[in-house]
Amino acid sequence: MGKNEKGGLEIVWRKVLWIVSLFILAFSWVAYAQYAQEGYAQEVRTFQGLVFEDINRNGVFDAGERGIPGVGVSNGIEVVSTDSEGRYTLPYREEMVVFVIKPSQYELPLGKYRVPSFFYIHRPHGSPQEIREYPGIPPTGELPQSVDFPLYPGKVEENFRVLVFGDPQPFSHQSIGYLRDSIIREAKDAGALFVISLGDNVHDALCLYDRYLAVMAELGIPTFYVLGNHDMNYDSPNDTYSAETYTRHCGPPYYAFNYGKVHFVVLDSVVWTGSEYYGAISDEQLTWLKNDLSFVPEDYLIVVSMHIPPVSYVYRKYEKSMVKNREALFEVLKGRKALFLGGHFHTIERLFPGEVLHGWDSGLPFPQIVAGATCGAWWSGPKDADGIPLSYMMSPKGYFFLDIQGNEWRDTFKPYGMPVDAQMRITFQGRHVDGALPEGVFTQEELAGVRVIVNFFMGDASSQVVCEIDDRITLPMVHQPIADPYPERFLDAVPDWILSLWKNAKNDNAHIWVVSLPASLERGVHTLFVTATDRYGRVYQARKFFEVW
Repeated sequence: MGKNEKGGLEIVWRKVLWIVSLFILAFSWVAYAQYAQEGYAQEVRTFQGLVFEDINRNGVFDAGERGIPGVGVSNGIEVVSTDSEGRYTLPYREEMVVFVIKPSQYELPLGKYRVPSFFYIHRPHGSPQEIREYPGIPPTGELPQSVDFPLYPGKVEENFRVLVFGDPQPFSHQSIGYLRDSIIREAKDAGALFVISLGDNVHDALCLYDRYLAVMAELGIPTFYVLGNHDMNYDSPNDTYSAETYTRHCGPPYYAFNYGKVHFVVLDSVVWTGSEYYGAISDEQLTWLKNDLSFVPEDYLIVVSMHIPPVSYVYRKYEKSMVKNREALFEVLKGRKALFLGGHFHTIERLFPGEVLHGWDSGLPFPQIVAGATCGAWWSGPKDADGIPLSYMMSPKGYFFLDIQGNEWRDTFKPYGMPVDAQMRITFQGRHVDGALPEGVFTQEELAGVRVIVNFFMGDASSQVVCEIDDRITLPMVHQPIADPYPERFLDAVPDWILSLWKNAKNDNAHIWVVSLPASLERGVHTLFVTATDRYGRVYQARKFFEVW
């Protein structure tokens, strides 16, 4: 082959390779573009729905009814506002709970047991097989063409009362009966618009949910539920499916709703690892909350309810009992007027920004109330005349009122079975020299070793507590967080499993005041009169007699 022929052939082969390369490049680009387009289409798959004014309350969008504009709807991460016709579009998620965020001027329909109907559960294949001990969520199949939410016309209430329940926690049908015959029967006359139950709605026995919810419904008002650590499916291998039974009965583990000028937020602050729990707010929730707040007016009060609260003085040594990523939560709420409500600890803690308790700084940028427990010490101890266990924990069993005026709030603890102004428990602490003397009778020799312990349930670092003896000796009391000695007298009547819980929970109480009795008191009967003032200027008084022998 000649030199010219070789050169010509080489040129031809170069052209062929160039054309083939262009073809491969073009094919690859088309394939990539198609793949990218399909991937993008999958990423932005959406669903639609309608929020409408249900005039005749039949749950159907009928002729003459209208869509409601400007209502928030969420898929658990994104939040959108309905358009002028009440319609919305959201990104699709394979598993999600879709929920509407109630506006102040509308009411929610109530489902079975007065659980507010503001959500649609989407689990195409139902709960995973690992969730076996208690019923999870059955398969829901494909998402409806339109996920609609009816709302009832209402009126804006700017001054109203909320009931706040910490840890109802029945562990048996008997303890549900105690809840029914005590807290429920008393609180139904409180004049509240709705209830927030701060988690541990039941105590591990998730089979109790139906009867528990039926008893809660006797309050006659809507109840908004919070997920607690004892509400979880412990057979779940991880946190993803730990709330399946709860969600089936109560709705999404996190959501929001509006009353007046208050935006109420419920968060899931319990993380389940498959073997234990700890306190934290998931990144998914933080993203959702940031999206949610973008639609909330700046002058609204934000009330955030969760089971494990951001911090605790009583449990400050137990990090898993506080929200470990609380700073991230605080950052999302930065610049807002907010209040935190929590349960979990079966005690009352009222903490405010800037306060330091015996060297402990909460670091709270917002006020926080831990609301005690409606079950007290797990429905245990001696029974009263009505057959209800005393169940005294670090404070009596009871509940809170949250009174709202505009975007301002004021809290009040209501001890069960006592007047609302019965806010103190007085106990004498000291060793008797003469073992034959009953409680409250002391010899002159032992007076200097006797202390007066006042548990001021509504107390906080700003409270003032003073005691007087016989209207002539005034003794300012010292705020000294210690364990309340009062419940120790009932331990013989407490089952072993509750006794172990009680001992683990016996910690410093953040609302205790202490003073020693004067050593110079004369023999005879004396009157101890205690006056306590809370941060709102409300004055409470209590009296107790003792004898010097």
